[in-house]
Formats: sequence, structure tokens, C-alpha cells
Amino acid sequence: MRVARDQVRALSAQSSARSCGALLGGVLIAMAVAGAALVPGTAHAQDADTGVSAGTTGRETEFVAMTGPARESVPGGVLLVSAYAAILLLLAAYVGRLALQQASTSKELARLDAALRARSGGEAPAKTKAEKSK
Repeated sequence: MRVARDQVRALSAQSSARSCGALLGGVLIAMAVAGAALVPGTAHAQDADTGVSAGTTGRETEFVAMTGPARESVPGGVLLVSAYAAILLLLAAYVGRLALQQASTSKELARLDAALRARSGGEAPAKTKAEKSK
């Protein structure tokens, strides 16, 4: 009976390790995508003599006054609301995924507990120290 309990604990530890591994993999992928987005684009070399970027005509190096007020084409409020909506959707998806993983883990634990009880002849397994302290 002790061997069966140890097997159940080992299987439970393996399933939680797999879910942690999957979560860690997802976090690493998200970090890689975010890091790639933060990397600046290509750098252009400058001439040593003039300090002007190679391939420029010189117009980019002098100040040109703008006529009339600058108008924004996208209002800031829309961007703010859409950014919050995106964050909330991502957070809701993450919490939903955690809930599904928890349900799957609980179902697996119940199945393993039933298998342990069936193997040991129907008697309940002995309580661990953590369960006794509750």
C-alpha cells in the first residue's frame, strides 16, 4: 500500500512538473517576442567627416520649419482604451487557462485516488502530516 501511495505522489509530481514546464515555456516565448519587439531596427553608418548618414541628401540634417499646427490622426483616448482592453483580455485568458489546468489536475488527482483505493481494497489511505494539520 505504501508503494501505491508513493506511485500516486510521483505521478502527481510529474503532472505538476509538466504543467509548470508548459507555463515556463509560454513565459519564455512571450519574453522572446517582447525582446524582439524592443530590439531597434537597422543602424545606418555615418560618414566620419561630416557626421551625415550615408545615402542622405543633406536635407535631413538641417532644420525645416513646419507650417500650421500638427494634427494627430489617431486620438489618444482610443489607444488608451484599446490598450487596457488588450491587457484585460490577455489577463482573462491567462486566468481561464489556469482554471482549466486546475480542473484537469483535480480530475487527475481524483482518478489516481480512486485507483489507489481500488488497488488497496477500498480502504482510505492514511492521512499525511499536512492533511492532519488542517
